[in-house]
Amino acid sequence: MKHIEIEDPKLLAHLEQLPEDGLDIFILDEERDNAVRGAVLNATGLVNAMRSAHELGILESLILGQAYMGSLLMTRSLKGTGRLNLEIGCAGPVAGLSVEATAAGDVRGYLKQVPIPVEAPLESFDTSPFFGPGILTVQRFADNSDVPFTGNTDLYYGNIGEDIARYYLVSEQTRTSVSVSIKFDREGRIIGAGGLFIEALPGASDSFLEDIQKRISSMASIGETIAGGTANLEILESIFTGCRMEKMEHRSVHFHCPCSRERFKGFIRSMKLEDLKDIARKGPFPLVTQCHNCNSAYTFSLDEMMELLDSRNSSGRKEY
Repeated sequence: MKHIEIEDPKLLAHLEQLPEDGLDIFILDEERDNAVRGAVLNATGLVNAMRSAHELGILESLILGQAYMGSLLMTRSLKGTGRLNLEIGCAGPVAGLSVEATAAGDVRGYLKQVPIPVEAPLESFDTSPFFGPGILTVQRFADNSDVPFTGNTDLYYGNIGEDIARYYLVSEQTRTSVSVSIKFDREGRIIGAGGLFIEALPGASDSFLEDIQKRISSMASIGETIAGGTANLEILESIFTGCRMEKMEHRSVHFHCPCSRERFKGFIRSMKLEDLKDIARKGPFPLVTQCHNCNSAYTFSLDEMMELLDSRNSSGRKEY
């Protein structure tokens, strides 16, 4: 993956004043059988790195950034090498997206349509007109497992946080509240990005959950709160004043893709021999390959292609 640099000095100065990105996992309870589990996320630096790498506009940054944060919040119950894939396919201008997040706090992914076609200037951050009918699919891999648990639901809201919450209710019969938000300044810079995930534990009463939901509904947007310099745990303490809170775990989060030039070289080497020969004959060179997940580009010369062919065919270059 290429090194990501944010060149805007005003944005850099702002980011340096904010708390570090991170995911904090917690439990809130009134009594033993009346509890919720949750996670709060600050991902301002991460979403800015994503935007810079993929060279995204405001709408694209909003939608993919929300998907990144929603996916990270969904990893709260994963451990070790656990990971999940969030996929959306839809009929609207977004076309879809694909995001992978890990229990280690790494996230990567891409939009299927960039730029997203827009017929008129945006008047709000309501994303529903850009999704249309579609399917949300989640694949969750437990620690050290290659066999996923897979579930899917129809897109209903066209809002990533609300559609993730609906996925849990429909596919996993779990009551949740999911909020993800991004704050832009007047020049379109991302100055705050974060999210909150609340999951009802077995036995939680309706009255307790209603109180929690009222508190969440009355809070300011998390992106805006983070933009003001508020840390994760301070956000929780301000929303859930009077509740007993147990802090379970803190995780660092990063926009990270394990792609590399050597990995792409391996992909090329594994192509069908006839396809390799066709590329060697017709080019163009240098051959440019690109990672969808992080937008990194890797180039290969004609000489390198011939070396790959030589390694696949003992008769040497004269055959080509």
